[in-house]
Amino acid sequence: MTRALVTQALQYPPARRAEVLDELRGRRERLRGAGCNYWLFEDAAMPGVLIEFLEARDAATLAAARHTAGLPRADAPILSEVEF
Repeated sequence: MTRALVTQALQYPPARRAEVLDELRGRRERLRGAGCNYWLFEDAAMPGVLIEFLEARDAATLAAARHTAGLPRADAPILSEVEF
C-alpha cells in the first residue's frame, strides 16, 4: 500500500492565534489516535495562515481519520504516494 497525504490551508484572525493552536493540538491528538501523522507549518510573512499536513499509511486510514477528527474541510483531496 502507498502512503496518503492531505494538505490544506487554514486562515484565522491573528488575534485568535493561541485559541486556534489550542484547537489544533486537540485535532493532532485525535488524528494520532486514528493512526495519522499531523504537521502544521506557517510562513512568518503571512500571519493568520497555517498549512496543515495529514499523513497515513493508506488512503482509507486517512479518510476515516478525517471523518473521526471532525475536520471542517474533509473535501480536500487525498494524495497517494507515487512509488518509483
